[in-house]
This record gives sequence, structure tokens and C-alpha cells, in this order.
Amino acid sequence: KVIETPDVFIRDYFMRLDESGRKIEGWVQLDGEELKGKKVSISIPELKWKVSVETDESGKGYFSKSAKPQRWSTSSPKLYAVDLSAGSDAMSDKVGFRTISTRGSSILLNDEPVFLKGVAIHEERLDGGGRAWSREHAESLLSAAKELGCNFVRLAHYPHNENMVRVADSLGLMVWSEI
Repeated sequence: KVIETPDVFIRDYFMRLDESGRKIEGWVQLDGEELKGKKVSISIPELKWKVSVETDESGKGYFSKSAKPQRWSTSSPKLYAVDLSAGSDAMSDKVGFRTISTRGSSILLNDEPVFLKGVAIHEERLDGGGRAWSREHAESLLSAAKELGCNFVRLAHYPHNENMVRVADSLGLMVWSEI
């Protein structure tokens, strides 16, 4: 399969809340030819948050800007639409902002202790029909975990496809993924 891309395209990006929880920071990585000095726009329309960065010679641009997003939690899995554009290339994604840390033997979600209730899931369909490869398969598996009262799942033994993590995010399930 041949995939056609613009001469310069968005290869990857990363964003998170900074340690203070008052700024969204991250980076965007372009790929292609003549990467230095390219303009990239990143926005979260619901927050009226927008930044523009210029890439360095490796095609990477860094950003940091104040924001007060609603925190993602297992009871309120808030996701924000994120739009990125660089030249003729554009992409959209959904992200939730949260902090996960430890204090002694406690796991903290958004600075609050959380008791993990979960199951280990293999990437196999509930109907016995083989691999759980689609978004619908992930929704079926993870909805069953949610109905059991889980707030997290362990994706057992190997990296699962991206649908599992994205659906877990939308359902309010934390993920322990083995890589």
C-alpha cells in the first residue's frame, strides 16, 4: 500500500499539563524536506487555546501556554479535540489532561488517592472470533470491564492496538500497558 504525504507533514506530537497543572506544554515533530522555520499551529477550540510554533532544523517545535482544562478522571473522562496544522497537512486528535503520580504506596490521580479495581485483558474478542482489532471490539471488551466496576485495565503481555487505549480513555478507564 502506498501512502502519499505532503512534502512536509506532521509525524508526531506530544502534549501534557506541566507540573504546576496551569500550562499545557509539549512538542510537534514534522518530517519531510527543509524542516527549519516551518510554522505549526496547535489549538484546542473548546478551551479557546491556540499556539503557533516555528520548527528547528530537525523539524521539532516546542510549546507551553497557560490553560485550565477540566481534568480527566474515571468518573468524568473529559476529552478535548486538538487540531494541528502545518502547511497543507492537518490532523485532529482527542486528549484528556490528568496527572498520575505516587506518594509512598499510594497511586494518585489528579493528586487524589485512587484504589485500582481492574482486570487483565488480552486482545481477543468476547465472541471467540479471534483478535480484537477494531474500535467496536475494544468497546465490547472495555464496556464489559466497566460494567464489572473496573476503573483500570491491564493490557496483558504485549502492546495492544491503539483502539484499546483510545476507547479506554473515552470510557474513563486507566490503562496499564505492557510494552
